[in-house]
Amino acid sequence: MEFLLKATRESRGKKKLKYLLILACRTLAIAALIFAIARPLVGGFLGWGGAKIDTVILVLDRSASMEQQAKGSRVSKRVSALASVRKSLEGLNNPRLILIDSATGVAQDVPSPDVLEELSSTAATDTHASIPSLISSAIDYVLDKSPGRTEIWVASDMQVSDWAPQQGRWEAINTGLKDLPQKTTLRVLSLASPPENNMAIRVLASRRKANELVLDLELVRSESEGAAAIPITYSVNGTRTADKVTINGQSYRFQKRLPLGKLDGNGHGFVSIPSDTNVRDNVSFFAYGEDSPTQTYIVSEGGETTDWLALASAPPGLDRSKSVRMTPGSAHEIDWQSASLVVWQAPLPEGPVAQELTRFIESGGAALIFPPRGESDVAYLGINWGDQSISPRGQYFIIDEWDEADGPLRNGLEGTRIPVPKLKSIKRRAIEGDATLLASWDDDQRFLVRRVIGDGTAVFISTLPDYTWSNLADADVLLPVVQRMIAKGDTRFGSAFAAIAGSKKAQTTEGEIRSRLDTHAKSNSSNAPYEAGVWKLGDRLLATNRPKSEDQWQILTSNNLNSLFEGTSFKLFEDKGQSDSLAREIWRAFLIAMLVFLITEAILCLQPKVKKSKS
Repeated sequence: MEFLLKATRESRGKKKLKYLLILACRTLAIAALIFAIARPLVGGFLGWGGAKIDTVILVLDRSASMEQQAKGSRVSKRVSALASVRKSLEGLNNPRLILIDSATGVAQDVPSPDVLEELSSTAATDTHASIPSLISSAIDYVLDKSPGRTEIWVASDMQVSDWAPQQGRWEAINTGLKDLPQKTTLRVLSLASPPENNMAIRVLASRRKANELVLDLELVRSESEGAAAIPITYSVNGTRTADKVTINGQSYRFQKRLPLGKLDGNGHGFVSIPSDTNVRDNVSFFAYGEDSPTQTYIVSEGGETTDWLALASAPPGLDRSKSVRMTPGSAHEIDWQSASLVVWQAPLPEGPVAQELTRFIESGGAALIFPPRGESDVAYLGINWGDQSISPRGQYFIIDEWDEADGPLRNGLEGTRIPVPKLKSIKRRAIEGDATLLASWDDDQRFLVRRVIGDGTAVFISTLPDYTWSNLADADVLLPVVQRMIAKGDTRFGSAFAAIAGSKKAQTTEGEIRSRLDTHAKSNSSNAPYEAGVWKLGDRLLATNRPKSEDQWQILTSNNLNSLFEGTSFKLFEDKGQSDSLAREIWRAFLIAMLVFLITEAILCLQPKVKKSKS
């Protein structure tokens, strides 16, 4: 009897488990059917979601750095991003696509994702990208056009200079994203792999000196270990020469002099290195004009200071260098158009003269400013002279620290140091105000500071080349400082022949016709304003190049990105260079799962066969 009761209980338990399994399979089949009808998406970029997207706004970074080959791939980051976006849009049933590219900044309709990679507005350029401005343009588009359920996709290599995290615009951008009337999702497609096996060359300055062309050049490479001999091609007015330069470390600056013979007038050319993982930074273009004398204006209170400054600005043997001495009262007579450097040793300028000097600096000129002998309470460019101090008897103020990589006290192109420790002073004035410190005395007081205003530079020095003040007149320090400031100001004349690709200066004005002069490459006419090269724009000769920031390869980290979008929801997808779709529809998988559950349910519902008893 006990055996029969136990068997009955086991039979009831098995039946109950079977019914539960049947119910679970039925429930899971219904759930799978619901998910299949919803057509969900899966992927690191898009996550889960079934709601229909009406519009995708693609913010495309097509700056020069986006031509770096993606890691593990032979295609550029830009091409990889476009392929991923195209595949993703196909998986979303092709919503309306709006493109905002970093070169033009203009929103345009793209008729089909299939043509995305063929558009001139997605092609390679030598420009810079301003991601804050582009996202702001996307926000404005949503506000103006009300495009329904919208997603903003930002495709970028995450270069710090493009994202500009130091700008104060990000708070307004976050507020704008949160306040959009339609539901808008922000997604970031990151192609942030650091450059590998890449080298860039840049022309820092070009100028004609008599029958020679003087080029200041810089090489930068992604790897800094070991020495490397780099072949360099120089093309001047169609004539090519070549040599090799050895680079140690990550960057190397050097000067190249090329003979011009008896060629007169303007000229142009380029320098290039062999192709590597980013062809956009393997060439740099230049143009130059007639050789013009270097003119320095010395505004001084007089005395031996004026003599030493005049000698340093126009030393014997430099016939093309001239200096003009003036008193503070005659400073309004300066010919600002011909000046390379203005040396000011007097109470700081004010009134119309100060305004003219500021405009001169902003246009690319250089100013070297020394303290007056007497007291002065005038401020200029946010700087004013403080109290005069005198060293204890038998002691001197000496320079303790100075910047050997930047500024007028930097080391020479071959690494030669300026003998700054030789400078000794018994008198000085305090430099007060906000400026970049480039050298300091041994008691941490400032010796030399710099203010960058517009395209030019103003340098303040706290002592005088006067032996009652210091031995600055010995020329160990004064001569290189003055000559480097002249060279700095002299670039304003060459700047008339140079521009950044995509800048306003690189655009044609009314009546101008654009034609390319260099022989390095042919140009896409629709992209010509955004490409580096040498151009004839009407009567203008102009060499355009990528911005310097495109050779600065610092990458924005995920933590930095989270800080920029603090309080704003966004999705991040890291493209590994495989051009994969950013999303996949998985409704078929749910249909298959539903069938599996239904078949399992049917099997569980089958009744066991009843064995016939033998009679």
